[in-house]
Amino acid sequence: MANINILSIDGGGIKGIISAMVLEKLEERLQVYSHNHNARIADYFDLVAGTSTGAILTAIYLCPDKNRRPKFSAKDATNLYLYKGKEIFKRQPYYPLNTFFGLFGARYTNTEFKKILDLYFGNLQIGDLLKPCLITSYDTEKRSAIFFNTVSSKKGEDREYLLKDSVLASASAPTYFNPAYIKSIRLKDNCLIDGGVFANNPALCALVEGIKLEEFTNMNDVFLLSVANVSTKVPYEYRKAKRWGLIGWALPILDILMDASEQTVDYQLEKIFSAIHLPNNYVRIEKEIEERNFSIPRMDDVRPESIQKLIDIGYKIVEEEKENIDRIARQLVESKRR
Repeated sequence: MANINILSIDGGGIKGIISAMVLEKLEERLQVYSHNHNARIADYFDLVAGTSTGAILTAIYLCPDKNRRPKFSAKDATNLYLYKGKEIFKRQPYYPLNTFFGLFGARYTNTEFKKILDLYFGNLQIGDLLKPCLITSYDTEKRSAIFFNTVSSKKGEDREYLLKDSVLASASAPTYFNPAYIKSIRLKDNCLIDGGVFANNPALCALVEGIKLEEFTNMNDVFLLSVANVSTKVPYEYRKAKRWGLIGWALPILDILMDASEQTVDYQLEKIFSAIHLPNNYVRIEKEIEERNFSIPRMDDVRPESIQKLIDIGYKIVEEEKENIDRIARQLVESKRR
């Protein structure tokens, strides 16, 4: 039985509704098996990692109240998307004319997004979180991957950031939002973009961070749950792709790079845990849509009908993964009773 439980949450914009619904169901089962109505995700995971929309969820689950208990439930996390999603993806004034249809500026202003993050997280710092975390971003000035984490943030003010700034940075997807210009507590400047450019599935990064925990002795200690949202197998066909130039490839290439990154990490983790004869210590939950005539809402599509479609997918995956979620909940509760 593992004694280090790691939760990793993919990026995906408003599709985070699906991830939130899966984890809401998991929290419900944790409450059942622990006989504790107040049980929360943070009580059963020793490290939580997230990219972009996964960073929002990470912050929600690990945010403390004044008594050092989780301030929000998993249901609260789902509601953030349902009731605040439209505010997050708020168009720039006069878009697309003032940006020439997105060629010379971001699609959305992050003004309302910043207000929402401030409402939820105030002036909390990364080091204030209930458990260790890992939030990914990319520094465009230093040309390097950035990992906001609870452990390193306590080592110096130049590595300590406000939680809301870290989440903003991780979710600042190129073309959708402007880069996040944020400062550490020591006023060290950073120009950051969405961690999805290199780790839309941050599960392998999370495993490395988990190995650094004091409780780690060997890989037998680790259980890793990776929660995605929804993907598609609908192809980009040669007859269309052969005609694409710079503009034609602009959106597909981002989609392809993120899909490839997610799949590669999943493949690597499956092989790692199989090689050490612990295949059940790694679980990935994801909904794959194969129907050609089924269109998955874009990461910024917050129309009511698109939100409802994502909710329907969420219910479907929760039903399909019911036994798996149940097993994971029992395993997590048992691991904390030892």
